[in-house]
Parts: sequence; structure tokens; C-alpha cells
Amino acid sequence: MSLNFLSTSKLLTAGLLSLFLFSSCEKDKETIVASAPDNLNGVFIINEGAYGSGNGSISFISNDSSYYNSDLYNTINNSALGDIVQSMTIYNNYAYIPVNNSQRMEVVSMSNFKRKGSITGLSSPRFFVGNGSTGFVSDWVSNSVYVINLNSLTITDTIHCGAGPEGMTIVNNKLFICNSGGFGDDSTVTVADATTHEIITTIHTPVNPTSVAVDANGMVRVLCKGSLGSDYTPTPDDAPGALISIDPSNFGITQTLYFNYDQHPVKMQISADKLNLFYLNGNQGYSGTIDKILIDATTLPTTPFINSEFYGLGVNPKNGDIYGGRVNFSANAYVVHYNTNGIIQDSVLAGVGPNGFAFN
Repeated sequence: MSLNFLSTSKLLTAGLLSLFLFSSCEKDKETIVASAPDNLNGVFIINEGAYGSGNGSISFISNDSSYYNSDLYNTINNSALGDIVQSMTIYNNYAYIPVNNSQRMEVVSMSNFKRKGSITGLSSPRFFVGNGSTGFVSDWVSNSVYVINLNSLTITDTIHCGAGPEGMTIVNNKLFICNSGGFGDDSTVTVADATTHEIITTIHTPVNPTSVAVDANGMVRVLCKGSLGSDYTPTPDDAPGALISIDPSNFGITQTLYFNYDQHPVKMQISADKLNLFYLNGNQGYSGTIDKILIDATTLPTTPFINSEFYGLGVNPKNGDIYGGRVNFSANAYVVHYNTNGIIQDSVLAGVGPNGFAFN
């Protein structure tokens, strides 16, 4: 999200693209590409763009590094993706891409990235999860999760939840919804039946839960970013961030680890083996250095795993490699690729505001 960042940017021209590889120093490698590969196996970079500029995009790097495109959707569909590309989820051979300020979700085929259709009637879509032929889209402004028929790409139902729903996951046919507070505060996770869409329970949490993952023990891990208060400045009276563990069988909170008052972690990811959690730890609630914690840890780390500032974070579920997107809303920004040990492998100049990643 970058709803407070108003800026413009000029995207890279499709065709001439640059990969920047790190060794002892930074080197440039230019690659000219003619067409996308037959299969889109690789890393997708979600570039949200500058608010109000309509320059959100999806960049793509093939697994063998032979193909890179800084604006894949535009190249394939001859159309801009929209204003604030929030996220991208690959599900059943399609990619679901909520475009926040354009109030819609684009659906593309993963065989060629061609547009299948668009889901409209949304207010401020954030994230998507699928369950059979049904999809769920969290929506900030309406404080709801919209239920989507994935065959007709239409809204069929609405789950009313807390303020500013964000990350979601489904466990044992139960939909866990993190209510992030939106433009204010909330301290709840809503749990709904993924079939009937009825609310089962509301779990009270530390302030502003935003992201969620299921670990190797089957626990639902929720990252709460805390609050900066009405002055949006870190002060000792702020609500701190927290990492909690929820037992999905009884909805009880089994562990709560609190951060310092000036730490507001976001964008939690889980490792390929589901034994480690990663998140961005900063003092503003939208960016930070990369922290890593074992799922069985009883204390939070005191030093960063990767001591560099990022806005976007992704962990490849196939090999555990880590990707960080730099903070920049006025120009195209770099994405840095690390191995599982936190050692730089390479980097690439992506679009404006790289906020997340998807892997195929």
C-alpha cells in the first residue's frame, strides 16, 4: 500500500530490459527479448506504482534468467494494469491481481498471461485466496471480504468483518481474515466458514493484524503491525507490533511475542519448509529490514537477518530464496535477490514501488 505517496513515474520500455548482477561490485547486463517464453515459470514482481498515476505493473524473471520483462501485463495485453497493483496470487492456473485504487481485480491465464476477465464492484481490493471454484477478496473500504464465483468472475456474497481486512488463509475450511485497521485501528481476526460464509468467531489480538501464514506445526501465525497513533510518529505510548500463534482447532492464542514500541513489522512470509518466518521490521509500518525467526522461538530476534531497507518481501516456496523490493514511489526501483543464507545473488530494476512477489 502507498496511499499517501503521490508521485509519477516512467516505466521501462518493453523490449530493452536490464538485469543488474552483484559480485564484488554492481555490473550491468542488458537483455533484449522478443517474446515471452511458452511457460511462465519464474518470479513475478508486483509493482504497485505511484498513487493516482495508474502505473502499476507486473515484472517477470524466468527461473533460468533467460527472460526478463519489467511490465509483462502491458506487453502481453497491450494495456496498463492500473492504479495501485496490490498483490498477485496464482491459483488453479490463473493469476488474480487486485488493483486497489482502480477498484477491480484482473484475472490472467498463467499459460500466457493473457487477460481472462475483470472482477468489478470492489471498493479497495487487497488480497485473494481460493477455495475450489470460489475465491475471496479482502476489501479495505467496505470492511468486507467479497465472495467470488471463479467461473463467472462475479461477486456472489459478502462477509462483513473488521476494519481494513488484509491477509487471509484457509485452514480446515475456515477462512481467517486479518483486520488491519485500515486508516485506523483494529484488533481482531475474523474466522468464517469457507462454504457457508457465516462468521464462526472473532479472535481478539494485539493491534492491527495484517499478514498470516500456516507453519509446519499447523499453527496460524499472524503478524500485527501495532499503531503509530494519531501523530504517525514512533513514541513510547504507541501500541507495539506483535507476532502471535493461533490454534485453528479451538481459535485460542497459544503465543504472543511483542516488539518494541517503535517496531511495526509488516509483510510476513514463510520459508519453503514452513519452519521460519520472515518479515520487514521498521518504525513506520510499511517498510523495514528483513528479520527471520524460527516458528518455535520464544523470543524475537534482536538483529536483522538482512540489514537493508525494503518495501516488498517475498520468499520462494520452491527453494527458499528471498527477494526484497526497494522503497521508491517516484521512479523504478530495484529488487534484490538473496539465497537462503542472506547472500546477494543478483538484482533487477523493476517498476515503481515493488511491494510483493508471486512464484510459479
